[in-house]
Amino acid sequence: MSAANTSKAAACPMCEIAAAGGDDASIVYQDDYWLARSISPTPAVAGWLLLQAKRHIGDSADFNAEEAATFGAALQRTAHAVRAATGAVRVYLASLNEGTPHFHSHVLPRLPEMPNGALGFDAFALSAAARRGEVRADPAEVTRVLAAIRAQLA
Repeated sequence: MSAANTSKAAACPMCEIAAAGGDDASIVYQDDYWLARSISPTPAVAGWLLLQAKRHIGDSADFNAEEAATFGAALQRTAHAVRAATGAVRVYLASLNEGTPHFHSHVLPRLPEMPNGALGFDAFALSAAARRGEVRADPAEVTRVLAAIRAQLA
C-alpha cells in the first residue's frame, strides 16, 4: 500500500471499525474479507446493516480475487439473516460509497410497515432522517434483531 493509501485508510472510519474487530458491539458477523454491522446505534429500521470490505477499497471494481469470490456468499447469508430476524417483505441492497469511499453495501430490511411509508429508493433516505432524529427504530427491537442476526450468522 502506498503512503497515500495508508493515510487514507488510517483516516477511514470503516477501516477503524474493521481494526476494532470484536471490540465493536455493532458487528454481527465477520470473516477474513467481510464485516457486517448495524448502520447506526440509532437506525431508522431495526436490522439495517452495512456489509463492508475489511480491506480499504473504493468500490467493487477494486475487489481482489478472494473478495470477488466471497462477496456473493457473504451478502446472501447476511440478507437471509436480516430477512429471518425482521420478517422483512424483501431486503433492499445498495452500494454507492459516496459518503465514505470504502466499499460497503447497505442491507436494508423492507418491513411491511416502513417509517414515513418509505419504499424503494426512498427507504435509503431514512438514514439521513435518522441522523436528524426524525425517525428511529425502537431500541429494544434493534437489540433483539441484532442478537437474532448475530446468532444466525454465528
